[in-house]
Amino acid sequence: MFNTIRLPNYPGSMRFASVESYRVIAILLVVFIHANFITRLHLIGGRYGFIIDLPLYLLWWISVPYFFLAAGYFYGLKVRSGHDPLVLLGRSSRSLLVIFLFWVLVYSFVSRHWITAFYEQGIWQTLSAEGAHTATMLLSEHVKLLLIPRAPIYHLWFLPALIMGLGTVAIVIRGRLEQMAGSLLLILYGLTVACDVIPFEILRTYPPRMFLLGMLYTLLGWWISQQKSVSVPLALGLMAGGTMLAFAEGAALKLVFHASTGRVATYPYAGALLLVLGIFLFTLAKPTLGQTTFLPTLARFTLGVYVSHILIEHTLAPLHDQLPHIAAIWHFIYALSVYVLSVLLTWGLSHIPLLRKAVLRESDATPTLLRDVAASSVQTSSIRHY
Repeated sequence: MFNTIRLPNYPGSMRFASVESYRVIAILLVVFIHANFITRLHLIGGRYGFIIDLPLYLLWWISVPYFFLAAGYFYGLKVRSGHDPLVLLGRSSRSLLVIFLFWVLVYSFVSRHWITAFYEQGIWQTLSAEGAHTATMLLSEHVKLLLIPRAPIYHLWFLPALIMGLGTVAIVIRGRLEQMAGSLLLILYGLTVACDVIPFEILRTYPPRMFLLGMLYTLLGWWISQQKSVSVPLALGLMAGGTMLAFAEGAALKLVFHASTGRVATYPYAGALLLVLGIFLFTLAKPTLGQTTFLPTLARFTLGVYVSHILIEHTLAPLHDQLPHIAAIWHFIYALSVYVLSVLLTWGLSHIPLLRKAVLRESDATPTLLRDVAASSVQTSSIRHY
């Protein structure tokens, strides 16, 4: 006996409490990864090697890809409710582009240890020197900066990758290629793996992997929005099966192909894709999960935390430099502090009219959370028992 949860045709502005709650977990994982807490765990579990390392490698795959899945899913719901896909694409692209350009500008002038530099060299000297350095990089490397996460782009690659992903979905819809969606997903995954394993110099210099991941997961999210139901056991099975498959893939890379640690850490595991897909389907199957907690409220700040947490880390750099010399618990407290301060910064910027668009998309400004509506739907005709 198992449940099949029929997915209701809610408008795209509706937010599932469970999806919003997991977005908070996902952004916490991102912050903890960037704050080097996960690196610390690798060092602590070093004696156990692969058994500890691979689960830690998989944490990235259940964080950032989830955001692409959710974006593609809700884009699909909006189209299903009658919105023009190109109009939606234009609106989302403008919003994401504003956020991207604003934070590229910020990170073009504000680098790590900026407080110390301001004190020792002066504000104007520091800003002008950093700005000149960034301008040189932008002129000489331009596109390459979007493809390899580093200053001044850092994690901001997510924004143009999401635009590419939504654009891919719009092309599929307007080109009436819905029947080819499965094949396109396989092609995109194959290209992602090829970029990782084929030793072409052009792929090392201009690796399109990040954009391919954005297209893959956003298209997958849209494809899910076209389905009529989701099974809880299926979601759990995907999570369990994906985890086991990822371990098998990792073991093969390590023991059979003798891949380097870097290759094992960043390989686009098929098992990881199934794992995050299972997590996403589970949050859809349990739409009211987490609605009685504070997580859906915190989810409103997720995008702002994503773009701003590196700025907080730059600000706390002198403190972070002391972490290797103290107990691991302080690494956890530091990473959690980065998240909390990023939430506060996002909250503050969201209350300044000229800056609110730098941390909030239009769809996040006044979200409609799925609460009693979803609960009543699930309790009436949504659940069928077999």
